[in-house]
Amino acid sequence: MKIHFATSNTKKLAVARNALKPHGIEIEQVNLETPEIQSTSTAAVARYSAKYAAEELKMPVIKGDVGFAIEALNNFPGPLVKFINESFSAEQFARLYRDETNRRAYFIDALAYCEPGKEPVCFVSETHGRLVTEPQGDNGILVDSLFIPDGHQKTVAALPREEWLALWNNNRFQQLAEYLRTHKGGEV
Repeated sequence: MKIHFATSNTKKLAVARNALKPHGIEIEQVNLETPEIQSTSTAAVARYSAKYAAEELKMPVIKGDVGFAIEALNNFPGPLVKFINESFSAEQFARLYRDETNRRAYFIDALAYCEPGKEPVCFVSETHGRLVTEPQGDNGILVDSLFIPDGHQKTVAALPREEWLALWNNNRFQQLAEYLRTHKGGEV
């Protein structure tokens, strides 16, 4: 089975291929910029983008979006991670929570599947951990250098590639594979 992934992000593509290969699903990349709506829901952003991509490309697609929530900051920045990465250095961003005693945070990963003319379905998973105030590692986005996932000793940005791939191979991909198996009979 083959599915199209509307992304220009090579890391998202690598994670999807790694996660879906054991399910017999091959990922083909489609470079398409999609509008990113302003919403406090990561899933809403992914659903909108997937529907846009399916209609533009006239084929079934998946589209992912990521959010990041800092508990002590009322789950800020949420789906606005892209804007944080463009506006702050890691050091500047860490100042926002430096004096907080609760350093718990989590990534929200939303993966939406949509066929042309239909409504998207979305699969969401969370990866919990804690924040550090000094950036560590250089593999990833700004928040990756400040976030240590539960069960790990290093920030996401400092993890070796295999650990990094395994970390993001979370249940949103298994949910998608099960959906495709049961609703599409393995045909995409």
